[in-house]
Amino acid sequence: MLCCLLMLCSCSSKPIVKVVTQTKTVYVLPPPSWLESCNNPVFVGSTNIDLLKHSLTQTNALATCNANMQRLQKWRQQYEHND
Repeated sequence: MLCCLLMLCSCSSKPIVKVVTQTKTVYVLPPPSWLESCNNPVFVGSTNIDLLKHSLTQTNALATCNANMQRLQKWRQQYEHND
């Protein structure tokens, strides 16, 4: 009888299971090329053609910087919704 009682006690106990959740933050950084400063072209010349070329160079530099900023904004939007 004692033997039966011990077996019943051991059968009725369930192991305690604990679930442990760990959060790991992973920082995703933009490529270094997206963070480079844009050069401000220096005007060299004395004619209207030189001034036109400088204006086009300035416009191109601004367009490049804006394209980099748009890529950074897209990258940020990808991770904004994952928080």
